[in-house]
Amino acid sequence: MNLEIQEKEKISKKTIAIYMICISICILAIIVVIGIQILGNDVIDNIFGINKITKRTEQEEATLKANFEDILKNEIEKKQDYDIQKINNTQEIIYTSYEKKEKNDKYDININLPYININNKEAQDFNNEMKETFETKAENIIKDKSENVIYTVKYQANIENNILSLIVYCDLKEETSAQRVIIRTFNFNLKDKKEINLEKTIEGFNLKQKNVQNKIKKDIKEAQRKSDDLKALGYNIFSRDLDSEIYNVKNIEEFFIYNNNIYIIFAYGNNKLTSEKDIVII
Repeated sequence: MNLEIQEKEKISKKTIAIYMICISICILAIIVVIGIQILGNDVIDNIFGINKITKRTEQEEATLKANFEDILKNEIEKKQDYDIQKINNTQEIIYTSYEKKEKNDKYDININLPYININNKEAQDFNNEMKETFETKAENIIKDKSENVIYTVKYQANIENNILSLIVYCDLKEETSAQRVIIRTFNFNLKDKKEINLEKTIEGFNLKQKNVQNKIKKDIKEAQRKSDDLKALGYNIFSRDLDSEIYNVKNIEEFFIYNNNIYIIFAYGNNKLTSEKDIVII
């Protein structure tokens, strides 16, 4: 009797490839889990190139916000080289174009206005706006001999991640009117040679817009909660509209980049007579 021995069924290359992929995924998952336990989430995220909003303690965040005005030194801080066409080659890319310091029994003025030394229409439009808004105000105070006026304008510029970031900070107190804080910013992509908005900046930092939006909502909600607590004690405090469109990332115009942080600024004095402002740090 003849016996036939059947040949073993061959496994296709496609099946082997699928098995190998599955095994690799399992191994990677185990490595990630072990890595998180040993090194922590942040280290693992950096290894795999996963960028997310920096986690800070409440104290660290409060310190950054409290020290925000200390950043404003009327100068430019450069962390990288740049290649841009200047209007005046003898000057820095940002320099003080108007400086006025006068103090008497009627008014106290201390103004330092920046000039964006870039041959670009968007930059020059911003320069014109600063001149017409802040320089004109200073000259009018002096010309009219206004009384009981405290007027300060200061700025800071920074170059980071191919972005020139500029902030202009104005503090104004006139007679019996409430103190007013006005903040304007200008952010310019030196590589693409054009102004950049917050959405593009977030993208450049490899952050998810959804996460940034959630951080903004969380911080503004907490700021309003504190205001409500003070109101309950009888204080006259600025109130925020939590449903306002101004808190949507796509509508935010004022932000400043410094030390790898994005300072998102809600200066309510830009449109109202108030010194109240919120700063969300990403």
